[in-house]
Amino acid sequence: MKTLIAHPRFESVAKEIVSLNPWNIILAKAEFLRFPDNTPNLKFPNVKEDIEHNDVTYLADYSNIEDLFEHYNTLFNLVKNTANKVRIICPFFPVGTSERVERKWETESAHAFAHMISSLPSGRDAKNSVHIFDIHALVEQSLFNPDRINAELHTTTGLLELYPDEVVVFPDDGAAKRFKDIFPWVPRIICGKTRDGDKRIVTIKEGNPIWKRVIIIDDLIQTGGTLIETTHLLRDQWAIAVRAFAPHGVFPKDSHIKLANSLDELIVTDSIPANIERSNSLENMRVLSIAPLVERIIRGR
Repeated sequence: MKTLIAHPRFESVAKEIVSLNPWNIILAKAEFLRFPDNTPNLKFPNVKEDIEHNDVTYLADYSNIEDLFEHYNTLFNLVKNTANKVRIICPFFPVGTSERVERKWETESAHAFAHMISSLPSGRDAKNSVHIFDIHALVEQSLFNPDRINAELHTTTGLLELYPDEVVVFPDDGAAKRFKDIFPWVPRIICGKTRDGDKRIVTIKEGNPIWKRVIIIDDLIQTGGTLIETTHLLRDQWAIAVRAFAPHGVFPKDSHIKLANSLDELIVTDSIPANIERSNSLENMRVLSIAPLVERIIRGR
C-alpha cells in the first residue's frame, strides 16, 4: 500500500484520490496543529503503520506562501520517520514567475524555493521526487538539484474537454509556446498584448474568431485583466461564445467574479483549493479536479 498525506485544505481532493484506487492508496491521519506562537505542531498518530518503510506522498497546498515552513516541517518529519520514499505533489508552484531577474538588486524566489525542497534528506530507499503542474517555463525543473531530488512536470490540460467546433485562443505568444502541443488538430487564434501605461492593448495576430465558439487557454490567472480584454476583442470580432481555461486561478480580491461575468464559462482546477468555494457562488465558474492526475502519479503511470 502507498500512503497519502494531504494538507487540510486538500482533504476533499485526497479522499477522491483514494476513492479512485482504494486497493493501493491509504489516506493517513495527520494533525496539522499550531502552538500558541503559531509554530507548526504536526502529529502522525499512526506513524509506524502509515509512514515507516512506506512509499509516502504529500499533497501540499502552496497557494498560501506563508505556510511554507509548515510544509517543509511536514516533509522533513516524513523523512525523519523513515519513509522509504517521499513524493511531493505541488499542484501550484507559487513562485513560477519569480525566477527572472533583470537587475542585480532584484531578488528571485523560484531558485530559493527549489533549493529548500532539494535540501530535504532522501528517503530510505530512493530519492524524493517533486511533481509540479503547468508552470510557466521548463526552466523551473532545472532549478531543483538532480542529485538530491527528481523534479517532474505535468499538465492538467488533459482534464479539459472541448466542444467539437471550438477554436483554441492563446492570449499571447508565451501561452502559444507553452501549450503548442495540446489539441494539435484544433484551429487556433494567437493574440498579442502591448501596454500603454496602465492600459493593455490586445490584438489578434493569427486566426479569425468570426462566428466561432472559442476557448482562451493560459497557465495562470491573476486578476484576469488580460483575459477580460481578450474576451472583449473576441466578442467585438463576432465570436459567438467565449470560454477561458487556466489550471491555476489565483484571483486576488475576488477578481474571479468580474472575469466570470465577462465569459460564457470560466474553468480552472482545484490546484488552488480556494477555487472550490469560489465557484459555489458563480453558475458559470467550473472547477476541474486534479485527483485523477495525482492518483496516476502515485500509481507510477
